[in-house]
Amino acid sequence: MLQESLRLGGAIVLFDRDYGVFFFQDFKGYSSLLDDAEWLLERTPQRSWGFMIRPVRSGERYGLWIGEYGPHSNQIVREELLFDRGSSFLSRMLFNYVNHKIDEEKIRRKVTLDLCKKSLRRSEIIQGFKYYACPIERFYKSCPHVEIIYRRLIEKYGRGSRINYSMVADVIFSVKQCEDVLICPLLASSNAFEAIINLNMVLRYRRIGEIKIVDRGMVEIS
Repeated sequence: MLQESLRLGGAIVLFDRDYGVFFFQDFKGYSSLLDDAEWLLERTPQRSWGFMIRPVRSGERYGLWIGEYGPHSNQIVREELLFDRGSSFLSRMLFNYVNHKIDEEKIRRKVTLDLCKKSLRRSEIIQGFKYYACPIERFYKSCPHVEIIYRRLIEKYGRGSRINYSMVADVIFSVKQCEDVLICPLLASSNAFEAIINLNMVLRYRRIGEIKIVDRGMVEIS
């Protein structure tokens, strides 16, 4: 499809393997998908693999342009244009964001890598994307393993129990790593204490509970 037939939305969402997600609203560029994308790459701190999505319209149809970039490059190395159900849903949401019908806090909660992977299954770029390390914000706010691990510990040992730290580590290391992350803060290190400390920081942040280190070999589940 020729770009001349497309209306370009003024929102761009950039997913970077190292730095996480960036949102750009009211973007004014060259009215060219590639030129705008590469202009933006020159002005962002990306240094690794990533991709960006931009809403487009063709008549009454809503879709997404998806561009992939490589490490230490300000160039788009691969691009896709989708007009299926999932891309239409995301495109409409981003056009609403441009028109200030959705605020940035809400769009940040909604437009996540998980949603993109579920909605845009035809996109080879998105399906093949992986974060290098789990973004800190995602780990603290939405990592699904944290509550699963804590619930298993409570069910197995009970709140207030004191157990050997290796028993907590066994539960942590039993979870399956997310498919879109290369390094998980809970699983990357074989050091059990490091894994427990990382788990505990998120538990306390979410006010779910706490794994207290009692002494060199024991912890308390609270």
